[in-house]
Amino acid sequence: MSKTWRPIWQFIATLSLFYSFTHSPSTAQSLTGRWVGVTTEYDLDAFCPLPVYMDFNADSTWQLGLIDESAAPRTGRWARLKNDSLRFNEATYAPELVTLQGDRLRIGRVQPMTFRRFRAMPMKRETVWARLVGQVWQSDSVQFRFGADGRVALRNRRANTQTIHYAEVLALAESAFLVVRGNPNGRAGDIRIFWQVVGNDVGVIRLQNDSEKPEILRWVGALPANESLQSTQFQPCANCYGMDPTFFAGYVNELNKRKLLSLFRQQYKPVDVPDQSGVITLKFVRNCAGEIGPISLQQLDTNYKRRPFDKRVSDQLMGIVRNHLPGSLFGDNDKAPSHDQTVTFTIRLVDGRLTDLF
Repeated sequence: MSKTWRPIWQFIATLSLFYSFTHSPSTAQSLTGRWVGVTTEYDLDAFCPLPVYMDFNADSTWQLGLIDESAAPRTGRWARLKNDSLRFNEATYAPELVTLQGDRLRIGRVQPMTFRRFRAMPMKRETVWARLVGQVWQSDSVQFRFGADGRVALRNRRANTQTIHYAEVLALAESAFLVVRGNPNGRAGDIRIFWQVVGNDVGVIRLQNDSEKPEILRWVGALPANESLQSTQFQPCANCYGMDPTFFAGYVNELNKRKLLSLFRQQYKPVDVPDQSGVITLKFVRNCAGEIGPISLQQLDTNYKRRPFDKRVSDQLMGIVRNHLPGSLFGDNDKAPSHDQTVTFTIRLVDGRLTDLF
C-alpha cells in the first residue's frame, strides 16, 4: 500500500455505521457527485494536501481515487438512512463525523479529511505544463522556478529562501491540477501543493484549492539556462503545510547510547575553565538523505537553571554531531531514514569534563 493511500484508506476502511450531517440538510442529492480533496488535518496547525477525489454515485456506490492514479481506486456502497445519517459499507464508527456545509465536505474528527465539490474546468494539462516548464512565475509570496527536468524551486520572496521539489500537471475529468511534491532527493514523498488550474490567460495562471479567491501566478520570465536549482538551506524531506519536520521522532536505543557516549568521550577535549558543570541537551533533525539540520542547545546548570556554557564546550559538542555522528546510531544501519527524524540526547559535564550521556 502506498504511503499516500495508507492514512486515507485506514480511515475509509473503518468508516462508520452511521454518520450525521450538521448545519445543512444531508439529502442524497446534495452529496451525490464528485468531491476533490483539500487537506488532511493532523493537528490544529498541521495540514497536508489531500490529492484524492471521491465520487458519491446515484446508484449508491462510492469511489475514492488518487489524482495521480498511483494505486487502484477504492470502492464501496453508501446509503442515506433515517435522521439524516449516512452509512459506508458495514464498518462501525462514532456518529456525527461527516459535516456538509455548502460545497465543503468534512469527514472524521481525528485527522479529519476536507473535500470541496469538484467543478470541471476544461484545461489540457500538456498546454499548462508547456507554459510552466523553463519559466519563472510568482504569486504574492512565492516565486516558482520551473526546470526542464521537472524540478521546481519555491523561493520565499520575503525571506529569500528556496526549497527544491518536483512539479507535474495531472488531469482529472479534462481538468488540470498542479502538483508539487518530493524534495531534492527525488519526486517520491508527500505533497506540498495540490491546486486545480482554473484559468490560463496571457501572463496569468489561476489556481484553486479551498479558498473562494484563486491563487494567481504571474509570469516573470524565462528561467536562465545555466541556473542550478538548489536549496539555500537545510531542507526537511516532509512537505506538509504546518507540519513540524520533527513529526517523526528519531531514537537512540540503549546500545547506541553507549556507542554515542564512547564516541563523544573519544572526540571531546575537556575544557579547563571554572564553573562548567551541568547538562546540555542537543536537538536536531536528520532528514531522509541523512543530512543534519540546525542544532539547538538547552544549557542548564547543576540546579537545572538556564545558563550558558563556554563556547569551547558547546561548539565542540555541535562539531562532533556534524562531523563524527554515524547514521547507524539512529536506526538499524548506516542507511538514511525513510523520513525526517528528530534526535535528542543530553550530555552531563562536570568541571568541563564529559561524564555521562542520556
